Amino acid sequence: MSNPNPAHDPEDFGEELGGRNAAEQAHQDDVLDALSADMAGTPAAALAAQLVPVAQDGGALGQTVGPHLARVSKARDTAGIWGPAVAATGAAGVAVAVLPLPGPLALYVLALAAFAWWHCAGRPGPSEAVRMLAYSTADAAAWIRRHIEHLAHRRSQRRSTDPEKGGA
Repeated sequence: MSNPNPAHDPEDFGEELGGRNAAEQAHQDDVLDALSADMAGTPAAALAAQLVPVAQDGGALGQTVGPHLARVSKARDTAGIWGPAVAATGAAGVAVAVLPLPGPLALYVLALAAFAWWHCAGRPGPSEAVRMLAYSTADAAAWIRRHIEHLAHRRSQRRSTDPEKGGA
C-alpha cells in the first residue's frame, strides 16, 4: 500500500493517545503530590536529585557518522519513492533497445514507464503535474547554479593562491 490510510492514524487528527479526562488527571496529580511529599528528605530523594539525563551520542563512531545521517535518510527516502519509476524506466529502455519490438509495442512499454513515474509522483492531475514539473525544473536549475557558483569560487581561490597563474 503506497499511501497510509489517514483514517487509522490518530496523530493526523490531533487526537491524544492515552488522554485522560480532567478528573483522572486531577486524581493522578493528587497521588503524585502525596508520594512526593512522602519522599521529601529521604535518601531516595537525594539520589533522585542527582539523576541527570544521558544523551547517547554514539561515541566516536556516532559523532563521525551523525552529521551524514540526514543525507543518507533523505537518499533512502528518495530511493523508496522514486525507485520503482527508475527501475521501470530502466527495464523499458532495455526492452526497447534489446528486444525486436514493433513500434506500437515499444510505445506501450515506454507508456508503462511513464505510468510508473506518474504513479510514484502521487498520481497528480494535469495542473498539479505541470506545477510539479515547473518546481522540479526550478529546483534542478537552482542546484546546478549553486554548484557552478561553488566551482567558480573554488577556481578563483585556487588562482589567487597559485603563483603560476598570477596570484600571490
